[in-house]
Amino acid sequence: MRELYATIDLGSNSFHMLTAALDNDEIRIIESNSDKVMLAEGLSKSKGISPAAMKRGLECATRFAQRIENIPQENIRIVGTNTLRAAKNAESYIKELEKIFSRTPIDIISGVEEARLIYLGVNHSWSSINKDTRNLVADIGGGSTEFIIGKNFKLKQADSLRMGCVAYGRFFPEQKISEKNFNKAVKSAKLELSNIKKDFSKKHWEYAIGSAGTFKAIERLLIEQELSEEGISFEGLKELKKRIFAFENFDTLSMKGLKPLREKTIVPGLAITWAIFETLKIDHMHISRGGLREGVLYDLIGRLKAEDIRERSIRALRRRYHVPEARSELFQKISRKLLKNLTLKNIELNQAHLLYLDWAAQACRVGLAISHSQYQNHSEYLIRHSELSGFTIRERIILSVLVKSHRRKFNLETIDALGFDEEKRNCFLVLVFLLRLTGIIGQNGKTNNCEHIRLKASPDLFEIQLDKPWANKHSMIRKAISQEKTYWEKAGFPLRQSYWAE
Repeated sequence: MRELYATIDLGSNSFHMLTAALDNDEIRIIESNSDKVMLAEGLSKSKGISPAAMKRGLECATRFAQRIENIPQENIRIVGTNTLRAAKNAESYIKELEKIFSRTPIDIISGVEEARLIYLGVNHSWSSINKDTRNLVADIGGGSTEFIIGKNFKLKQADSLRMGCVAYGRFFPEQKISEKNFNKAVKSAKLELSNIKKDFSKKHWEYAIGSAGTFKAIERLLIEQELSEEGISFEGLKELKKRIFAFENFDTLSMKGLKPLREKTIVPGLAITWAIFETLKIDHMHISRGGLREGVLYDLIGRLKAEDIRERSIRALRRRYHVPEARSELFQKISRKLLKNLTLKNIELNQAHLLYLDWAAQACRVGLAISHSQYQNHSEYLIRHSELSGFTIRERIILSVLVKSHRRKFNLETIDALGFDEEKRNCFLVLVFLLRLTGIIGQNGKTNNCEHIRLKASPDLFEIQLDKPWANKHSMIRKAISQEKTYWEKAGFPLRQSYWAE
């Protein structure tokens, strides 16, 4: 029986949906849909997403939700990009969208993570890619533009700039097409590009590849205007710019090869493309049919069927900050053993919770690279602000709070700030409970100590039961657990300690 999957990309220009089937380990695309929402239209720091754009997005989300209602929730991933990262009213809008998607979480990804997923999609989708060369991949979105250099499936460097074909509509007041307005947009784009010009210069790559709608729309125009047979050339861009300047505004813009839905974004997109070609000295750009949504799909299936890249990111993080592998593995083993000794009442942990426990057990000591004093706070900072491939912004925050809470004093207000509902909050507190005990048991480097500890957890009470003869022989652990009871009481959550004798 084939398995069905769906990915949805809530972009600043368009919302995209992809459904696919995994049939005999082969991925087959079933349906691909997109809707020109233009979420970033009129976006500003003071105003946020406009009511009209919100309405368009909610209507599109409703249509997409109907198409994926028969797909298992664990096989669905929804990601949000620049506008949902940056808009002041994004948080409340995301909650409205999640209601439509039956509370399927929307993962807000960072610009660099977006770049990684784009690169993954390009590599999977374009058979013509040269696997033995370093390639530059660029993707112009509605609110941001991503740049990646990689070889085969290995990403070498990535960056995201705050410029997009919807956002750059602001350089064309009243949608007027003029050389003056165009040059202002190009100048702004070049200023953004100056930040990456050195790292992404032509000496670092051999072939340029464009992904996403703007590049594909320009290629289509060039082909239909008989200015290109394939891809985008700088000579073709020069002639296309001349022909577009013959029109006065976006509404009157009508050219063979230009879809009506692209009329408002093609000129700002062309300005950004012009700046990219000039700044990075690109003569010709190939076009990939795959991009972010395909990358999200392959990443999702990879998490479920193969290695989760987030696990690789945690390993890389602990190596970067010199956490001994043996110590990380010890904490991981202890946390898993404690979990087996845990009896839950009215709380249910799932696979996602176990992943957080594993990640936190491995990474909770990275802050020691800065200082031993209050190292849990340093660990929290490093995790929250490091670019961890595969992790969404919210996943990093959740993991950082879990790590911060793993020793010494902690407070429930920090946990409540995560905005969990009651069920998820209870699960998170159990993870804190297990991780804190992992740190205590791990002090003497023995996993077999877990055999002498039994744990219970309910929404209203945690309980630690110790083998009394064993506890009497391990006074340091007994004292630490006694102190643990005090920490939980000060945080405002009851913890009971008792003994049993063998």
